[in-house]
Amino acid sequence: MDSGKNKSFSDSQLLTPAILAECQGWLPDHSEDSHKGSNGRVVILGGEKAMAGAACLAGWAAYVAGAGLVRVATVPENVSAITSFRPELLVSGIGKVQQLKSLLQQSDILALGPGLGQTKWSQQVFEFCLEHRQPDIIDADGLNLLAQSPVKRQGWVLTPHPGEAARLLNCRARDVQADRIAAANEIVSIYGGICILKGHGSLIADDAEKPRVCRYGNSALAVAGTGDVLSGCLAGLLAQKMEPFKASVAAVVLHACAGEIQAEEHGSIGMLASDLMPPLRRLRNGYQIEVNR
Repeated sequence: MDSGKNKSFSDSQLLTPAILAECQGWLPDHSEDSHKGSNGRVVILGGEKAMAGAACLAGWAAYVAGAGLVRVATVPENVSAITSFRPELLVSGIGKVQQLKSLLQQSDILALGPGLGQTKWSQQVFEFCLEHRQPDIIDADGLNLLAQSPVKRQGWVLTPHPGEAARLLNCRARDVQADRIAAANEIVSIYGGICILKGHGSLIADDAEKPRVCRYGNSALAVAGTGDVLSGCLAGLLAQKMEPFKASVAAVVLHACAGEIQAEEHGSIGMLASDLMPPLRRLRNGYQIEVNR
């Protein structure tokens, strides 16, 4: 990408601020006679060895966002760890990629990437999904694998941080940060769909909407696992049939505001990704909690 433009992500002519109250107004309600099937079914595909926590956090967040049923597809070694920590998740060990076929058929939304890794197993499940079931969300190492074999498709959401964005664009992270709007738009141009470029002033871009900027959030979110929570929250909202761009904006805002609430109550240092779940649930239920921008 051209890093010489050097435009600020705060350029008011190019960006529309995302507002918490507006995002909460978009969130779907659950009818009194709803059931787990009517609230959407998510599958989180990831969690290579030593990374069970990423898939677990994403699945947990999908439930907090309102999904009715969440499955996790992971390496067989992680099944017991995830199940024992979060028994609400339906966890399947994937030894052979063909085992994914029925899981994908039983799910409305596929989030590919939390804790996926870049091993032979990771590459196999990544290729299987691109061939048999387009992911709705690609995150983390799913993005790194996509950068190695670029494909353009509409209908998915890509969630890179600046380092992953740089790999997608074959440039340096500092080039991405020098012109975040251009980077997000170029990712959309090359790969299609929607791009959530994470970081200070997270951006949400696609080819049909004016980019949105999230001015909520703080340094408390700069800890391992928070990106997995964001991906799971987005998956849960998409499973409830939210329009993808609105779901992307809402997930980013709810996630960032949850970080602000947690920091205000407990301090900005030492937060864990799982600490986001209680304030995220409160925000998902429409509570008007004052947060700082």
